Amino acid sequence: MDAAQWLADDEPIVGVVDPGTDAASPSGTDIAATIEATVPDLGGSIAAESVAEILSGDPSLFVAIGETGLIAVARRAPDVPVLPVGSVPGIESVAETDVADAFTALADGDAIERRRPLLGVAGPGTDDRRRALFDVTLVTNEPARISEYAVESRDDAVAQFRADGVVVATPAGSHGYASAVDAPRLSPAIDAVAVAPIAPFTTATRRWVLPHSDLVLSVERDEGDVRLLADGEPIDTVLPGERAVVDADGRLTTIVVPGISTRA
Repeated sequence: MDAAQWLADDEPIVGVVDPGTDAASPSGTDIAATIEATVPDLGGSIAAESVAEILSGDPSLFVAIGETGLIAVARRAPDVPVLPVGSVPGIESVAETDVADAFTALADGDAIERRRPLLGVAGPGTDDRRRALFDVTLVTNEPARISEYAVESRDDAVAQFRADGVVVATPAGSHGYASAVDAPRLSPAIDAVAVAPIAPFTTATRRWVLPHSDLVLSVERDEGDVRLLADGEPIDTVLPGERAVVDADGRLTTIVVPGISTRA
């Protein structure tokens, strides 16, 4: 882990990604106002636009508000560190009320970087490849409509089962939705994914820890539309006999401020 340096004399640009429509957080803190009041005092400037627009301005740092903001940054996999703000399951983040203190710590060099693995997946009917920081899922479009799925890892058959779906989670994602379907929780120190059926027809169905590359999900029998999603965003519909390949696809560097960042 490298020290995350905030070089004020280099006039850093801070890109703020806040997908919310209300600037006030649930705790009542106006995060945008706090950042606007803090960053210029440390010699930096702020860009509050889309991720693509911020990247075109060569930012030094991203600030991602909440899980949705962090997902938006991760999809671009920028070569720029990101400071998560707000509660984000599986990721150390800064509380809204501690943003000013976190920036002061960054200015003093009192922060570390952690590289989070990303997954990449494309639907069988599209070349639109998406990245996922938390999870990739195959799931029936209608609740309680069981289909049959197969999982294959590096050309070896792992399992075939009937369920509402199947989830593939990164170490960060294993603390979120995947934990609700009893997927194993993973340490961020390993390059692996947790794979689990969603509402399996047979309760004895197993869960697995598998390598995070060359993983194949397929639909063997379809009793309802099956969708492929990356971090909750629909990508494609998967038909019986079609396959979705999940691979490692880069990493996202997040900033952790000791004594300030906490994990939900």
